[in-house]
Amino acid sequence: MFTNDDSCGIAIGSTRTEALQMNSIPPKVVTKNLQFRDLEDFDTEQNSPELSGIATKNKLLKLNWWHSSAQSREVEQQNNLENNNTLLNCCGNNTPKTKPILSFHHEEHHHDAKSEPNMEEYEYLKDSHRLVDASEPCTTGGILNPGQEDQMQIIGYRRSRIRTILCWTCILLTAGILRLVLHWWRHLYLFATCCQCSLENAEQVLITEDYQGKHKLYHVKRIQVLSGNNLKTLLPKENDGMDLENPLGLSVHFTSAQFKRCSTLRIFRCKQLVYAWDNSQNGFRRINGLDLNIFCSYYHQQKGLSMDEQLSRRIVFGDNAITVPLRDVKTLLFLEVLNPFYVFQIFSVILWFTYDYYYYACVILLMSMFGITVSVLQTKKNQDVLIKTVYNTGNALVVDPHGLSKECPTESLVPGDIIEIPSSGCTMQCDAVLLSGNCILDESMLTGESVPVTKTPLPSKRDVIYDKKEHARHTLFCGTKVIQTRYIGSKKVLAFVINTGNITAKGELIRSILYPPPVDFKFEQDSYKFIQFLALIACIGFIYTLVTKILRGTDPVKIAVESLDLITIVVPPALPAAMTVGRFYAQKRLKVSEIFCISPRSINVAGSINCCCFDKTGTLTEDGLDMWGVLPKSSTNQFQIPLKNVKRLPYDHFLFGMVTCHSITVMNGILMGDPLDLKMFQSTGWTLEDSSNIPDNEKYGLLYPTILRQPRMAVTANDNDNDKYIPKEIKRQSSVDDILASVGISHNERTFDHGIVREFPFTSSLQRMSVLTRCLSSQVFNVYCKGSPEMLQKLCTLQSLPDDYTHQLSTFAKKGYRIIAIAFKALSPKMNYTKVQRLAREDVESNLTFLGFVILENRLKPDTARVINALNEAKIRTIMITGDNILTAMSVARDCGIVRTAQAVITVHADAVGHTNQFGSAEAEGAGSSKRANIANESLHQQFKLQYTLDLGSKITSSHLECNGKPMPLNSSSYSIANNDVNDGTSSINTVLPTSDSLASVKTTETWTHNMDITDVEVGLQLQDDNSWRKQYVFAMDGKTWQIIKENFPEKLGNILTRGSIYARMSPDQKQALIMELQNLDYCVAMCGDGANDCGALKVAHAGISLSETESSIASPFTSRSPTIASVINVIKEGRAALVTSFGIFKYMAAYSLVQFISVMILYSIDSNLTDKQYLYVDLGLISIFAFFFGKTESFDGNLVKQVPLSSLISLTPLASLLLHLTVVTGFQMAGWFHLHLQPWFEPFQSQSDEEHLGCYENYTMFCISSFQYIILAFVFSKGAPYRKPLWSNYPLCLAFIINLCIIIYLTVYPSQWIANFFQLVVPPVMSFRYVMLLYGLSAFICHVFVESFLVEYLVFKKYQVKRDQNWLTSKQKYMRLEYDVLNNVNWPPISEVYEEPNGFIEWEVEQQHYVNLGAEQSNYSPQNSKFPGFFEATSAK
Repeated sequence: MFTNDDSCGIAIGSTRTEALQMNSIPPKVVTKNLQFRDLEDFDTEQNSPELSGIATKNKLLKLNWWHSSAQSREVEQQNNLENNNTLLNCCGNNTPKTKPILSFHHEEHHHDAKSEPNMEEYEYLKDSHRLVDASEPCTTGGILNPGQEDQMQIIGYRRSRIRTILCWTCILLTAGILRLVLHWWRHLYLFATCCQCSLENAEQVLITEDYQGKHKLYHVKRIQVLSGNNLKTLLPKENDGMDLENPLGLSVHFTSAQFKRCSTLRIFRCKQLVYAWDNSQNGFRRINGLDLNIFCSYYHQQKGLSMDEQLSRRIVFGDNAITVPLRDVKTLLFLEVLNPFYVFQIFSVILWFTYDYYYYACVILLMSMFGITVSVLQTKKNQDVLIKTVYNTGNALVVDPHGLSKECPTESLVPGDIIEIPSSGCTMQCDAVLLSGNCILDESMLTGESVPVTKTPLPSKRDVIYDKKEHARHTLFCGTKVIQTRYIGSKKVLAFVINTGNITAKGELIRSILYPPPVDFKFEQDSYKFIQFLALIACIGFIYTLVTKILRGTDPVKIAVESLDLITIVVPPALPAAMTVGRFYAQKRLKVSEIFCISPRSINVAGSINCCCFDKTGTLTEDGLDMWGVLPKSSTNQFQIPLKNVKRLPYDHFLFGMVTCHSITVMNGILMGDPLDLKMFQSTGWTLEDSSNIPDNEKYGLLYPTILRQPRMAVTANDNDNDKYIPKEIKRQSSVDDILASVGISHNERTFDHGIVREFPFTSSLQRMSVLTRCLSSQVFNVYCKGSPEMLQKLCTLQSLPDDYTHQLSTFAKKGYRIIAIAFKALSPKMNYTKVQRLAREDVESNLTFLGFVILENRLKPDTARVINALNEAKIRTIMITGDNILTAMSVARDCGIVRTAQAVITVHADAVGHTNQFGSAEAEGAGSSKRANIANESLHQQFKLQYTLDLGSKITSSHLECNGKPMPLNSSSYSIANNDVNDGTSSINTVLPTSDSLASVKTTETWTHNMDITDVEVGLQLQDDNSWRKQYVFAMDGKTWQIIKENFPEKLGNILTRGSIYARMSPDQKQALIMELQNLDYCVAMCGDGANDCGALKVAHAGISLSETESSIASPFTSRSPTIASVINVIKEGRAALVTSFGIFKYMAAYSLVQFISVMILYSIDSNLTDKQYLYVDLGLISIFAFFFGKTESFDGNLVKQVPLSSLISLTPLASLLLHLTVVTGFQMAGWFHLHLQPWFEPFQSQSDEEHLGCYENYTMFCISSFQYIILAFVFSKGAPYRKPLWSNYPLCLAFIINLCIIIYLTVYPSQWIANFFQLVVPPVMSFRYVMLLYGLSAFICHVFVESFLVEYLVFKKYQVKRDQNWLTSKQKYMRLEYDVLNNVNWPPISEVYEEPNGFIEWEVEQQHYVNLGAEQSNYSPQNSKFPGFFEATSAK
């Protein structure tokens, strides 16, 4: 994985003469399969042969790395501390001695006074010493992962001999049937054989997962005991004499980077994670890695692990491999056969063979064998593909405690190892924190973004806790590919392993695939209930038949067979397979539309969608950005005229900031980086030096890894170049230096090439990035920073901010533009390169000088407005959930139709009561995570008030601009706002709440120019005269306000969610939480997104639709290859068609079973039955053909209709439909029965003991009438518009109708002799009765059509159920009742402020500003537009 063959055994600490060569572990030691794998009990739900762990912290140890003195190393040896990790001797059930730890810290105080532990650390240490002295009583149950998303309940059990004996006695008495039932529900087998006990003494545990109180999953796991003796099996025989530093033992880690030494350890595995017993907590805890609650300085203080410590950790954490449950074909076949569906089919086949139904039994047996084979092969294929995806191979350079790099297999890596990243690149097989050097990675596997990402070393801060999300730019995630490494001089690129195996980022992704949350869909739940109802009817029929035949003295064997046969009639074995037909065809049609579905069950769920949430950037709008222009600041501290041609900018700091402040790199001669960075850089015309003549492994040894070259002056090529002429450079505006040079005061002949010395990457919490650069012709270092305007507003000095800063910001944001602010700071001339590398980020990004705005436009995708309009017309609610600025989101929402042009938007803001600081401080903003954590805790105790700002849209706007000949509403704002961030350099923003010591970013009362006052007569009159906006207003808010409302105003959350349409600045966690809150209001929610920050929302939504083709789309059931939201319409249409198809097939299969049940019950009354050939024709020729072609009717190609299809079988309409149709069926069959008995030629059936011939007149009558009813019901239940195309468009089904109708008519009227003999039909001698059978069929057709179309569809569904569901008071949906409350509460929300569109032009549009511009851009005057033509071109294009 990591190394080249030539780079083994390099001494990292080459400057240390005391570096010693340490014996390396032979490869066969670390590659040997651990016997620990064999301890895993067999589980049909999950099989996890590998160990893993998740993250922790260390507040106690602050040692130096390899550069520590020899004296300090002696102290370490005297204190017997392994790898600077606190080792606490503890055990699973024994009480070994504990070594003193505080003495080590007292000695360390002489070296570093700052490392003194605080009281919290001291208390934790005392608790750690009392691990074995815990006095808390052990209980029979507990909670795993308390307070987390995967919280589970655990209960201990141990074997009971009495229960086991009783259980197996019952199993023997039931001929093994009870054991089969206990196999399906393993927790019942646990109850039957074990009794509850304390977790400390448990042999097995029952783990219960409760998904929102709707689904419960049970896991039965066996407790395994690890012993220190197991470690010896890892040592090869040839190294038995090796002296180890410490006795062998287990090294267990729970939290705080304190590895506890144990001689024995009780563990179990659940969902590929390892849980171990912790005496200090009297319960099981998940074994964690080293990525949670650990100070950043900890990683830089570590050395490599010794061999015995590696082995001690490896036996607990397991091999560094992502495990996938692997089962061979025999096991898969065995488990598939034991599926309840196939068990019931096997039972049915045996029964039919007993009843001499050979033909039908053989056909069903062959179909079952085919289904089992296909299922096993598909499962094996999926299993092999998944294993191939997680296959781990290769070697890594692991650093030992003496600083030497040793080549080891990647499987042997454990948390705490230090690895060297090769310069040629590699694929990461673990999660690691970068300690030194830079890396360029391709993270498309995890994030879905194909843009390479630059990783920088983690800052060594003592007071900042490592956070995987916040410090993602310093973390190398498993599965990502290192393309190149960068380092200065001979310093190597080193990383600290924090997670291995299943707890890595890739491991979590694989576990989410293996254990997805259950789909909460009412149709499937109701289908199971309905099958239970059918089974109840079968039991009633079974008892009735049993009693009546006993009373008639029928043969006992015949009684048993015929009674059990009723069960197979009422509950058809083919029902589960028929239910998947609709999804199967819908999945194929979606694939044709380049929409791929990995979860077919979600197709039916998509049919009930009534709320669609969309990400903005890359989903509603184009993924790329176009440069609109720049708005630089003049020397008079005023904004200049907007400049559209960036190449005309003068050579000053604003241009240098655009040129240098980015993370662009050159890969194979191509510029690679964030699209926004690329667009900004390319617009300048500058070039990034490739250094193609320097080898890749040497090019980064330069002092400046990245050089930016200015465009060269225009020249005429010489004769050797064939007199080619290079186009002249675009004439730039003049800078101050240019003006001074023109009058001879200074020299202008200088180059402005820049080198990037250091980069502070963008982070979502800071919402900015910065670089330290030096102009190659200067000796002064400069800081250039870009990010969201509001963030830089806080970081810049007040003197450098123009007076109309927020006004211009809101003006462009309201138009939908994305805005980036740029600032700079010149460092002291005394600052040298070494000091620059040591500067803290908070010191660099403070007291900046504002330079101007970079304005970009993000256009809507061509079909966005059309799709949104189609959803709105179908009454499907549309919501925007974005990480962008709220004003930009509101503008895009109006443009695409989520918010109508004249619709009122109420922006909700949360104000901290008594809070007046508007800007905050750069120092607070630049503080570490620990300070932000304290601020977050303080925020929990603050009081907030909600402010509601009303924006009436274009309803009161009377003036328009003429742009390109078309009228355009003036979307300019007359207020100033410091509400949210506008852009941060990425396609989407992940807001961390809170990001500063104030909530100024969500405070608006003091920053909006038009504040509503009770003395404002005009505003008061307006609100009193026209309150029509209250009927259709929507809410808009940012992520911080959403979080505050969710936590502090739960009573208002429902009302706001009901009308909320725009959610801006939402972090990934907030997006996911919002989707779940909407689901709690009974919305069926679809989520459409394209980025990694949408994965959580895509995963929890009822139907997640990803527009990304990368592996990150694995979190979404639907993936569209076409990157437009038109796929949402296709998914909903196919989902509706599949749902209606599933309803129709289920109703048809249920009706078919009950029709046949009625016919058989009538024939049983005379000891007759349908013949084997008749069963064969009905089940294969009619039912199977109809069910197979039922789903081929395509989805409706018209517009989406407002009414969502029914999703519940246990509702009035489907139940009424079945009952009414069964009433008609029973009536016609009884009418035919009595009509037959009235015929003069009728002879009653005489039962024969041999039963070779069941044919009789009664059999003929029931067979003919029921056959007509099978065809009629298939026709009636195969519905077309408005969810599917008309029936006649399904040619195979129509052909099946025609052929079978002809066959039934032929069998009824005039069958040939051999056909009659084959079916054992006794045809009536009178033709008139045969024609009467046809009349029965015609009459039944008319009746069934009338029942379904008029009684069911019109009266029951449209006139009653739809009106009831759409009524505010009678609807069962929570959001309907909340909407009713909102409509009737005319005084809520109380409007705090009103924003009105001005009836005129923007300030700089009406009167030209007279700035002291040096060589400002000249424009031709065009009176018909404005004084600055072209400024609104981009806006008018929208």
